[in-house]
Amino acid sequence: MIKQKKKQYQNKMEQLIQNKRQENMELLNQLEKLEISQQIKEMQIIQTITQQQKREQDIEIIATPQLVSPKWLMNLKPTMTYESDVVTQEESELDQIVKHQLKEKIQKQKEMQQQAYLELINELDLQQKHHTYDEKVKEDFKCTYQYLSQGRQVSIDIKYYDFSKLNPQNYVNDTIINFFLRFIENDIFKNKSLLIYNTYFCTRLLSFHVEYKQIYQQYLQNNSMLQKWTKDNIFKKQYLLFPLHLREHWAVIFVVNPLQVCEQLCNNNNSQLSNDVNKNGYLIYFDSLLIQDQRIGIQIKFYLMHVYNHEHKKFNDDQIYDIVMRSNVPVHQPIVPRQTNLVDCGLYMLEYVERFLMNPYQILNYLEQDHLKWFPKVMIFIKRILIKKILNALSSGQKDYALRYQENCKMIDQQFTDSNQYDYIDEQLLEQLQIPRLQFHLSEDYNYYYDLSPSIGV
Repeated sequence: MIKQKKKQYQNKMEQLIQNKRQENMELLNQLEKLEISQQIKEMQIIQTITQQQKREQDIEIIATPQLVSPKWLMNLKPTMTYESDVVTQEESELDQIVKHQLKEKIQKQKEMQQQAYLELINELDLQQKHHTYDEKVKEDFKCTYQYLSQGRQVSIDIKYYDFSKLNPQNYVNDTIINFFLRFIENDIFKNKSLLIYNTYFCTRLLSFHVEYKQIYQQYLQNNSMLQKWTKDNIFKKQYLLFPLHLREHWAVIFVVNPLQVCEQLCNNNNSQLSNDVNKNGYLIYFDSLLIQDQRIGIQIKFYLMHVYNHEHKKFNDDQIYDIVMRSNVPVHQPIVPRQTNLVDCGLYMLEYVERFLMNPYQILNYLEQDHLKWFPKVMIFIKRILIKKILNALSSGQKDYALRYQENCKMIDQQFTDSNQYDYIDEQLLEQLQIPRLQFHLSEDYNYYYDLSPSIGV
């Protein structure tokens, strides 16, 4: 009996031990699964970080050489894109000293130049009847500008709302930009080797995703529509002009010899460049805030290569992406007279276009030099008035009067030759202040070149 009970007890203990072992095994299995799951999560996190680092590295290594500016500009930090904000800082003692030193000089300059502006307006005969710069146009104002495009007649209607955008402290809109570009293309320069794109085309062309793959996917979605809009043979043109509307800001890119640009892209710029600038391809980017955004030029290259491939059928979409991203064909960004308020970017863009078309070689032969003295700063204020003068003349059937535009521009250049009338960057002051470039450009407290125009309503 005792033996039997002992045997039962042993069996029971063995069963308990077996159960305990089973529980421990299950716990070990669960723990192992948790460890494996944790390892997988860690691997996923590491992989995500690695992919992000690779994307950032790709952007840094591939995209950075695409935009070529003078070294002092490239070295300034932070490099700005169109998402950058103006950083406001508390005034330091140095800021206050600089303000005090410049205040009297600024006031004297302002008084002298305001008087000079008004005298020049009188001299340009802008106050004669029907062409007065301060004329209050009626709300039913309408000017229809007609021109030939690809063998058919096209018209642009400029109405009272558009006209009012030429008043001081207003952004010029797409209608004014498109009108003026067509006016100088067809009535001033009459250059058959020039193709000017519509601002609405360029808006469809560009996107502002952070990653280049996303930018390219967006481009591919719009590509068929962009190709339909491209009815001219762009490779027979010497100059392509892209007016860019960039999130409340205007800038412009010129493509010089687009066929050569595409061939240089295909050869990764390894072909020997000619000493004759007429035989090389260039992309030249003008921005009145000197903002450096690598994405702009890259998207223009996407477009050029797709048009090129539409004719030659050499590459698929992925190959075009690799060609553009791996190429070292630069986008040149000359240093040009800078905008110093928040509203005149469109006028600066139009002035860059006009000056470049007047003498392209002034820029092409000296891409790495600054062009701060390209035109006097008074030109931007006067340009609003001159465009109004053109519209008033055209609306009243006096086209000959409108075509006096270039004569008036030449007179302005001849009148303002003093060095104070041109842009100037105090590099030592910029380095000393250690403030963001955009804040430096826009602040009259730090910059000798700023808006001194009288606020005359039109």
